[in-house]
Amino acid sequence: MPSKKTKNDSSESFSAQVREEIISSVPKKQNERLAILAGAFTAAGEREILGEQYLEKLSDRVEGVPDIDPSSSVERRLFLRGVFISSGYCSDPEKNYRIELRASDINAVNIITHFLESENLSPSCAERGGIYAIYLKNGDDVSDYLGMIGAPVAMMKFESVRAEREVLARVNRTMNCDSGNTRRQAEAGAERNRLIRKLMDSDRAKDLSADLKEAAIINLANPGASISELGALMNPPISKSGMNHRLKKLIDIANSLD
Repeated sequence: MPSKKTKNDSSESFSAQVREEIISSVPKKQNERLAILAGAFTAAGEREILGEQYLEKLSDRVEGVPDIDPSSSVERRLFLRGVFISSGYCSDPEKNYRIELRASDINAVNIITHFLESENLSPSCAERGGIYAIYLKNGDDVSDYLGMIGAPVAMMKFESVRAEREVLARVNRTMNCDSGNTRRQAEAGAERNRLIRKLMDSDRAKDLSADLKEAAIINLANPGASISELGALMNPPISKSGMNHRLKKLIDIANSLD
């Protein structure tokens, strides 16, 4: 019986999905095909390129040297599509947000960076072993880049995963906040109990008014209760602010014993 494939074995990388989507059609206009080729060859230089069969298909349908009009947003975006086809990478959004475009020389870096900035993106650059990596790591930039190079399906998948991650992050922050509040409340309650116990064990206990003595006894008998719950246990019940007022008086008296 053949072994069952895992999810990772049976699915392409996110980068491959992006690349497959943007090479699924060949533009009809000559200038658009030239813009894609210009981006691909500018990034690759003399290095081996990805998407070679698709780029050869484009080359067969053009005449002249690949060139673009840098003032045209349409052609800039097609150029950036070509860059991704030949040397781009997009990380799995389940892990992190990152587009990386590799370039062979500093001139290519300057052109690619300029076009990205012209599309209101914020690229960074690093050199690794003689190869330049231009990258985007802001979630909005990654999403916008996927949309502008003609990968709307990948962009929607990215946004879906991103939304799920942000919801989980908010839930975790809320849980951590609640946990922190609970811990602080427990610590405050323990310190309050310590001080009130100290007071009740002292000679000052006999001088307490009836309402303060009742508040002290109720508090010590219910160490895990909130101030609202303690107030409800009084006879007659009192409000949270009323109970808090009595406890503060008890604590002030306890502190004066030092």
